[in-house]
This record gives sequence, structure tokens and C-alpha cells, in this order.
Amino acid sequence: MAQFTCSICGDGFEQKSRLERHMDTSHPPQAPSAADVEKVLAGIQYPKSKKDLVQYASQKVSTVGKDLYDLIKSLPSRTYRDSADVTIALGELKSGKEPRTAQEVSKSQQPSKKGGVAAATTSISAAAIAKVFAGIDFPKRKDGLKEHAKKNISKVKVGSYGSDGDTNAILDIINRLPDKEYDNMADVEKAVSSII
Repeated sequence: MAQFTCSICGDGFEQKSRLERHMDTSHPPQAPSAADVEKVLAGIQYPKSKKDLVQYASQKVSTVGKDLYDLIKSLPSRTYRDSADVTIALGELKSGKEPRTAQEVSKSQQPSKKGGVAAATTSISAAAIAKVFAGIDFPKRKDGLKEHAKKNISKVKVGSYGSDGDTNAILDIINRLPDKEYDNMADVEKAVSSII
């Protein structure tokens, strides 16, 4: 008779060490997402430096967990205009790209000469896209991501005004994702960061 039971799938084990190994391999903890970071930093008034963000998050470390706090501490040292800037920096870290310097960020914040879809996609944050995928079960192929996003998109306020242009831009980004299987939200965020 099994003495230890997995609280997620119900499998039983005679030894605690086997249950622990099962949890590590079958149900590994999810990596924090951009949406998780956005929740931690909700209510903060931008612009803020990395030091300000870390200090703000440190007040919530007991409720948000060490992994999420460490992720915020790993952000590049620069000033962040808004949560979208934080999300972009997280995307750079997760994709292995060299984080942009403060000068590069400042230069990228100059008014754009782009219009149409290109301008719309740059105004959409990865956190807004992550919200569209709230509650999704992985693994999913691109078609499954699109189907889930279409169901959820009307429930998510994605831009300052939540306009149809914003929702169309999010769907356009999802359409441009590589056609492959995504194992978790981190996979999706990595692919999104290469597009926006």
C-alpha cells in the first residue's frame, strides 16, 4: 500500500524520496512569467530604477516567493518607463540576448517613424500577451495557442484603451509565432520576445 500520494495526479509511492523525485520530474515548478512579475509590481508608479523595483518587490517576497524575487533582482540596471519595459528586459534575459544598455533603451524610446501593424505590435507588451494565455494547459501547438487566445482575448484589457487594434495586434503576434509545440509559458514568451 502506498504511504505517500502525489497531490497533483494521485500516484502513490512507498518511499518519500520516490514521491519527491516524481514531483521533480513529472510536476516541475513553473518558471515565473512576465505576467507574474507584472502582478508583483502592480501599483508601482513608473519610471523606476532597478533598485526601486527590487526594493518594492522585497516588501512582497514572503508572498511572491524567492524565484520571482530573484528574477526581478536579475534585471539589468537601468530606468524602466513602465511594466512593458520590465517585460522586454525579462524577455531579453530569458532569450539569452545581451540586455540593452540604458543608452540603447533611451534611443529606442525616441518617437517611431513606423506605422500600421509594426507600430501596433511594438506597443503590445509580453505581459498583455501572457494574460491572453491565462489558464492554458501545456503542451500546445501554435493552433492551440491561437484557439485559446481567441477565446480569452475579449476578457483581457490589453492596451490603454483595450481597442480592437490592440487585440488584432496580439492576434497578429500569435500568428507570427513559429509553428511548433510549446511546453510552457516560458517557451511562448521566448518566441514572443523575438517578434516584439
